[in-house]
Amino acid sequence: MLSRRQVLASTGVTLSAGVLGGCLSSLQQSKNGHLQLKAVSLTWEYNGQRYTNEPLDLRFDTKEKEVSGQYDPDFFSGSVDTPTNVVVSDDHHRRLSRYFHVEYLIGVCGTDFGSEDTSYGCLNTRTTRADFNRVRLNSRADVREKDDRFDVIDVEEDAYSVKTTDIHTFDFAQLHEDDGINPEDW
Repeated sequence: MLSRRQVLASTGVTLSAGVLGGCLSSLQQSKNGHLQLKAVSLTWEYNGQRYTNEPLDLRFDTKEKEVSGQYDPDFFSGSVDTPTNVVVSDDHHRRLSRYFHVEYLIGVCGTDFGSEDTSYGCLNTRTTRADFNRVRLNSRADVREKDDRFDVIDVEEDAYSVKTTDIHTFDFAQLHEDDGINPEDW
């Protein structure tokens, strides 16, 4: 019997990311789950001290069908289009990068993230800005964990409905004024 690789090689088939994502998932090279976190982490130094905090931290609870969290609209103006659609533009990224080390984080939960002790688990880790922008909080995604970060292979958008939102805004610069962030710059 021909192997899958031999069949594909002989037919000259080019696979799309969606098809490839499904294959990778079945081969245990990628994991599938629902998005439960989108956050942007900023790191900076001031007076010899290193600080890290998130001016954007949004979460999705699939059981309650609720998006909750907080963000600073001065840091992410226009980035939170809807509670589930959070996209950081090139301009916002460049502006943040002038002052901070910027990391994009997503969290994925599901049975593929379970351990020996549990059948269900979650993993929150870094990703690229492109992959951060690609996923929505009410999506499912095939992801591959590599070097302590997620590569998004495939996305099933709007996999879950959202019933309620509990999103608050806050003034990140004012909160960290004593830590070297000038509120006048934001």
